[in-house]
Amino acid sequence: MTKSNKLKIFLGSLYLIIIFVFLWYFFSYFTIEELTSYDFFKNYRNYLIEVKNSNILLTSILFFVFTVFWTLMLGFGSPIVLLAGFIFGKWLGSLLAVFALSTGATILYMFCNFYLKDFIKEKFSQKFNYLNDKFKKNEFNFFLVYRFVGGIPF
Repeated sequence: MTKSNKLKIFLGSLYLIIIFVFLWYFFSYFTIEELTSYDFFKNYRNYLIEVKNSNILLTSILFFVFTVFWTLMLGFGSPIVLLAGFIFGKWLGSLLAVFALSTGATILYMFCNFYLKDFIKEKFSQKFNYLNDKFKKNEFNFFLVYRFVGGIPF
């Protein structure tokens, strides 16, 4: 086994361990019934606002770091945006969420490009040669349709 394969196995195992520990820790304190109840959020709302008002800079930095980590663990952005608006309000929450999600996505892209690019090419290049050839022949039309079709983000 090559050194890069060992690194990839280590990183994959570390990812699974982090996800498992987070979920175990999270669900040892909260239940599904609590998370789906409005009373739960109503009770913790004042606590979160007090924490934010006591030190907004530290809270913003912790939220930023948590959001970057959340994005690196392949978490999606909807809960982060809702939480940012809930804690910080619409303007500061929007700015924090957008910058943190963008930073996390950029770091994730650089990580995947550096460590996983060769692996993906090796596994899928033979299966998608036909699509690559079609794309290279009609790049302009592909991007034109891609931009005009609704429902495709960015």
